[in-house]
Amino acid sequence: MELAAPAALALAVLAVPVYLLARRRRVRGYAVSGSSAVANARPTLRLRAARLLPVLRILAVVALAIAVAGPRVGDANAVVPAQGIDIALSMDISSSMNTAFGKTTRIEATKQVIRDFIKGRQNDRIGLVVFQDDALPLAPLTLDYQALDRVVADVKSGLINDGTGIGVGLGAALNMLRDSSAASRVVILLTDGQHNAKSISPLDAADLATALNVRVYTIGVLDSTGTESRAQVDQDLLTRIANQTGGRFFSADNPQSLANVYAEIGTLETSRVSREHFERFSELAPWFAGGAAALLLLDLALRGLWLRRAPA
Repeated sequence: MELAAPAALALAVLAVPVYLLARRRRVRGYAVSGSSAVANARPTLRLRAARLLPVLRILAVVALAIAVAGPRVGDANAVVPAQGIDIALSMDISSSMNTAFGKTTRIEATKQVIRDFIKGRQNDRIGLVVFQDDALPLAPLTLDYQALDRVVADVKSGLINDGTGIGVGLGAALNMLRDSSAASRVVILLTDGQHNAKSISPLDAADLATALNVRVYTIGVLDSTGTESRAQVDQDLLTRIANQTGGRFFSADNPQSLANVYAEIGTLETSRVSREHFERFSELAPWFAGGAAALLLLDLALRGLWLRRAPA
């Protein structure tokens, strides 16, 4: 439990003057010739109750102070109402993706990293586009991560005519995000080659991304064998696309570095929308305020009925 306004607890000090005022009020006594007759008399239940009346007012003041302080409990099981992230994954599946990549191939390493990336997301819709000479949307934006995982696991090269259509791969991903109203919309485009398809140019697709306010993160899959393999990826083009849309360009030359890239992108996007989140609380102030009112009503009822003083 926490307090929305802890300083309001200072109001509880008002219980002190309430207590002191109650102590100063004395019940008018009666003159008697001696006290021996009542010396051994035990106080009645009514008298003992009357002595406890000030406690009701003190507890009421304390309860009111707590109510004003705003006690509340965070609802950990509630879905946090916030706008999430819509992510379109655009993956190159050209024949070159079957090249060895560490102990596996580029396409198999990419599939595993994407599957791990999907498992690590929460409340973010993710869609999948693959491209070669043309693009093929395989899964629309979805929260069904298990179904999406199965789609990614079945991806293989050769689904479309061979080639590397970076522009059409980006364009298909943007089309998936066109009607999204998420707080953050991003494309993560991965390729291991240079654009060579006779389709929309990558820079024209980047202009469309800018118009739609979609960030594009580009990833170049490289070998670790030297500069010749690095020249196969148009890093300048991928960097221009990313910079133009507010994203970033990354390169990866082994499965672990590729996993690190996706993890970093996920962290960047999560931090962008974190300020949109707010917590849901169960407010306890009404219960304390109700308790204070009940104590005051009980005090008034006892004073006006059972503990009412006889007229002088």
